[in-house]
Amino acid sequence: MRCPKCGHSNPESVQFCTRCHMTLHFVCPACRHTQDHGGRCDKCGVDFLKYAMAMHSQYEAQANRERSRARGRNTLLKQIILLPLTGGLSLLKALRGK
Repeated sequence: MRCPKCGHSNPESVQFCTRCHMTLHFVCPACRHTQDHGGRCDKCGVDFLKYAMAMHSQYEAQANRERSRARGRNTLLKQIILLPLTGGLSLLKALRGK
């Protein structure tokens, strides 16, 4: 397979050009179809960039939810540990705030 960037001849089994390291085989993130150009999948029609951005947004939202849950658990645990010192008032405030 010839590299479209530098014209170097590469074996069919490699994914990147051995001279300039340009991607030679693009794999669709949705259906795993392999093709020699990026952009839009020939088999399922998925736009690679839009799919990647949607997946990134989904992972970011999931991470934010997990971070928020962990923050809430840590606050409650801290109030339980401080229970003997505060007499339970700060724990009641924290539970009432939720």
